[in-house]
Amino acid sequence: MDKIKARKQGNAVTITLSKKFNVSEGQEFYITQEKDGTILLTPKIEDYFANVGKGGFVDTEDDLAQGFATTGSELDN
Repeated sequence: MDKIKARKQGNAVTITLSKKFNVSEGQEFYITQEKDGTILLTPKIEDYFANVGKGGFVDTEDDLAQGFATTGSELDN
């Protein structure tokens, strides 16, 4: 397990990540802190469904998905 040290930089505290984590410059993250103090960085990913047309994610090789039709109320909850 690696160990890092937080540093003060202006009015902020910064933490530097090692190059081995393959974080690209400008990459965005969601940050949360758990009740036990654990800090989680979750990479922000593109919205896979943003520009999908009807049938865009149909798997023609999946027998269970064949003939499946929504009724329009699946997401009402």
